[in-house]
Amino acid sequence: MSVDPKLSVNISSEDLFDIACLCHASMTQDAPYDEKHYLNQILNMVWAYLPKHYKEKVEVYLAEKDYLPPAPKIEIAK
Repeated sequence: MSVDPKLSVNISSEDLFDIACLCHASMTQDAPYDEKHYLNQILNMVWAYLPKHYKEKVEVYLAEKDYLPPAPKIEIAK
């Protein structure tokens, strides 16, 4: 995935702090929720900062399953 170096957004220090706290809380043994709960909270916070065309790129990323590693090459023996 390429990044447009000309595009930047300002993110609130408070939001960064909250995201860092959520990350740390998700890894504690006594966290009241599972990791997915914290990931969803982080995603919701970060999603708000994404410009529209990046949100569209996420849709393509998911639709094309770009998160999967390359499939092994299958060779047919003759």
